[in-house]
Amino acid sequence: MKKAIRKIVAAALSLSLCTGMVALGSTVVSAESSTGVGLAAHALRAYREGWSYVWGGTSYGAVDCSGLIWTYNGVGGCRFDMLASSDCYGYVSNGIPNIHGLGLHSPGHVGVYIGSGAAVDARDEWSGVVYHNVYKKSWVEWFKIAGVNYPSNGWVLLDGDSYYYENGEYITNTSRTLDGVTYSFNSAGVSDIAPPSSAYEATDYSSSSAPAVVQTAPDPEPEPEPQPEPEPEPEPEPQPEPEPEPEPEQPKAEEPKPEEKPAEPEKPEEKNEILASYGDEDTETRDRVQRIQKRLYALGYLSDEPTGFYGDDTVEAVVNFQTLNGFEVTGMTDEKTWEFMKTDEAKSYFPELSVGDFDDGSKLTITKLQTKLNELKYYYDDITGFYGELTASAVKQFQTDNDLEATGVADEATQKLLLRGEPKANPNDGTLAYGQSGKKVAELQKKLIELRYLSGIVNDRFDDATLDAVHLYQKTAGIEEADFLTADQIASINDGSAPKSPYFDILKYGHTGEDVTKLQQRLYSLGYYTGKTSGTFNTAVEESVKSFQKAMGLEQTGIVDENTAELLKTEAQRETAKVADVLVVKTADITDNALAHIAETPSLGEVSITTQTTGDLVRTGVILGAVIIFALFLTLIFVVELRRRRRLASAEAEIVRDFKRNF
Repeated sequence: MKKAIRKIVAAALSLSLCTGMVALGSTVVSAESSTGVGLAAHALRAYREGWSYVWGGTSYGAVDCSGLIWTYNGVGGCRFDMLASSDCYGYVSNGIPNIHGLGLHSPGHVGVYIGSGAAVDARDEWSGVVYHNVYKKSWVEWFKIAGVNYPSNGWVLLDGDSYYYENGEYITNTSRTLDGVTYSFNSAGVSDIAPPSSAYEATDYSSSSAPAVVQTAPDPEPEPEPQPEPEPEPEPEPQPEPEPEPEPEQPKAEEPKPEEKPAEPEKPEEKNEILASYGDEDTETRDRVQRIQKRLYALGYLSDEPTGFYGDDTVEAVVNFQTLNGFEVTGMTDEKTWEFMKTDEAKSYFPELSVGDFDDGSKLTITKLQTKLNELKYYYDDITGFYGELTASAVKQFQTDNDLEATGVADEATQKLLLRGEPKANPNDGTLAYGQSGKKVAELQKKLIELRYLSGIVNDRFDDATLDAVHLYQKTAGIEEADFLTADQIASINDGSAPKSPYFDILKYGHTGEDVTKLQQRLYSLGYYTGKTSGTFNTAVEESVKSFQKAMGLEQTGIVDENTAELLKTEAQRETAKVADVLVVKTADITDNALAHIAETPSLGEVSITTQTTGDLVRTGVILGAVIIFALFLTLIFVVELRRRRRLASAEAEIVRDFKRNF
């Protein structure tokens, strides 16, 4: 009851304020002192200074939503309906122009657009003046505020940042060369270089101040009120004299009945009764609310199934419907709104979705779109609520299979069919085709790399390289060449029954496996490779192969073909033989030296005869033992190395035999 009284009083105050403006007149503010940039700065200052919300407030530091605008030099026209006072407006759903200081409107509320997707408004007693993302609140229209001058061309300064206007809007994501200086403008429209102060259309508005509205009474023009002179009415009075004649024929008085045709008695029937409004959910109205919600859902204004409760979502849906279809915006479903809502002429509400869009946390439209595409087997990735390339690819395939223009953009026709109609499921579920992307494509690429049809890295995209690999697989497997793989063909690749690439033994960048590990070991032994034996043919291995090919006088391709493999084997065997020869020579030298040392050492008989001391005998025994042990150790090393070399040579020979057998 209190809220209702407050609303009535607010309306009365606003109406009286408008009437006062008409009666007293208001100061017309010059364009220099009332600009869109100045209004934006004024709103920012109110936010930063923490102005409070006061119902009906129009004074510094204490304002309501329209009072925030009104306190900037009294602009805005009648506070009761600022939108109606504007000569230029549009719908927020279609985008907001790059203009500082535009007004924002939703039923019963107004705010100020700061630019770059930000807005300021005096919200309520609890929030005060707030700064927010303009798309996080259900603004319906943007409009140019009466009494405010908006820039057309040139520089402006807001909050210390420089912006450049062209054709009535500040430019973004571009650059301009002005007076010999090149300026770059980011996505918010801010220049990276500040121009000379003389370049600005007006002064710095970052400290805009607006005194209380000053009103002055114009010359007393109430004189026209004594215009009772036009009293032509008494003259027509004598005309009723002829009427007494027809008095006996009063039945003719029925002729004025046609005057009743203006249907004035029918106007009461146009009361336009409210059928449902916020909070309705009782038994009497539940069915009615559900019917309204069902129709709003079909037209795209509601994203959830009917609940029977007329809550915030339903109010917002009705507001959007009334706005787009030209009805008085109340958020309540009256008879006129409902009757038109049921017709085919009712405009639907499916905003176009494309790459880069994302859910704002309330409607979750993209989330529902991805979920539906997943159910129909067009989309296989995570449900993220972000419209990326994967979603666009799925939408494009859906459009193709459902006889829609395949653009990858979820337009109204696509959303209507997908979310509200009876769409066809993917007739080729599991098929992967050129141009698709996602997890399924990544899994396919891994298998093609294992079978050596594809080299390189997994990038989740069915690109040209993947298509070439698929064509080679189809040719090898005796399958008709096509730009896609069926579910059965993919299953064959995954279960290991698919044939290997005819070039399986030709090692190149991107290949992995034990044969790559052996290649790395061989290049290492020859001194061309110093990295880890990871089993992956990476760029380091490729460069090592090129170095080897250069040394051997081969074409430097970085690919281990038959000739390169044969030379690698030969050089490795030659290197093994050299190492063996060196070990034999070194071992022989060590043995000869040891024996020579032993020969120089006195024998035991000589020791007993020559009267050597016990210490000399012990020292001689230790030296002899050390020499023998060292010789045995070298012999053991030689045997182990020789066996390793033989095993390596045997493995190389086996690789060459397999290579020749496959070719």
